[in-house]
Amino acid sequence: MGQHRVIELGPAELEEIKPLLVDLHLDEQLFYPEHPQLTRRQLEASLPAVKNEFVGENLVLAVRDPQSKLAGFCWLVLFDPGTGLEGEVAEVYVAEPHRGGGVGEALLERAMQVFVERGVTLAYVWTRAENQGATHLYEKVGFGANSQVVLTWYPRAGQAGR
Repeated sequence: MGQHRVIELGPAELEEIKPLLVDLHLDEQLFYPEHPQLTRRQLEASLPAVKNEFVGENLVLAVRDPQSKLAGFCWLVLFDPGTGLEGEVAEVYVAEPHRGGGVGEALLERAMQVFVERGVTLAYVWTRAENQGATHLYEKVGFGANSQVVLTWYPRAGQAGR
């Protein structure tokens, strides 16, 4: 540790990472055979300019019951970290009396339409392995399990809010 000097690239230097991004995509796509396997040239052409800004949007979809109360909602996060628009189904919740009636499926089908309409290149959703109902629903609308390991980090006491 300490042998390597870490620097922050300035806006004019960001394009320098594109060849490495292409290498990353070439290496990783092998693990996802169901995804189109692109050539180096196709990947280079598909990557937008690398920017040092984050663009994002929250979009909340909802279904109301006949009394105009919310039966359920689906919170989408759309963002471009600089490599193309990504989407996340951040939250889905259906009120107890409306579960099993197609509300969740309707919300997620509309979410998938939003992803297609917006040109999302990658979308994901997280759930607990034991939540079989959610897993089945996510798979029904087109999500599939992958082999990625998701690691989380939480600040230690006293680190948050600095």
